[in-house]
Amino acid sequence: MMVKASMIAALTSALSLVTVPLPFSPVPITGQTLGVCLSGLLLGPWWGTAGVGIYLAAGFAGLPVFSGGRAGLGIMLGPTGGYLLAFLPAAFITGLVALPSGRHGPGREGLRRKQETPGFWRLIAASVVGSIVVTHAIGSPYLAWQTGMSLRDALFAGTIPFLAGDMFKAFLASLVAYRYHRAVR
Repeated sequence: MMVKASMIAALTSALSLVTVPLPFSPVPITGQTLGVCLSGLLLGPWWGTAGVGIYLAAGFAGLPVFSGGRAGLGIMLGPTGGYLLAFLPAAFITGLVALPSGRHGPGREGLRRKQETPGFWRLIAASVVGSIVVTHAIGSPYLAWQTGMSLRDALFAGTIPFLAGDMFKAFLASLVAYRYHRAVR
């Protein structure tokens, strides 16, 4: 599973290079949230969070894995740092909601139980709750705090313009995860 977590970290790193800056916001459109969503949906809460943790540790250590090839403590403490820090609970909650009950444990006991395939709508709900709600609930207030914006302005700069794209990424991640879980069942 550590190899899979590392692969998710590498995938999230690659997706972070897909960056579209917005002229009215310090927060760019990136593919990172797709990687975070996939981590929870494919690996579950514990290993998905481990994959995101590896990704964040690599960026903190100076590897250019954050949006646009940036890295370091300055990025994590800057205006977009709240979104990065939100990736850990987002991956965990996505995985927790996605997996059928009885498969949440970090050990092998979850693998010994009957392998149930999570339903597509359950995966979408997990993606929306974990990857979208959690990420923006942490990221936007942090953006407001770092930039001195009001929370309302931070929502208009760091959440509202991203919702349609985030819904598309949640749908795409859910589709990939649904097919993956059916294939490995």
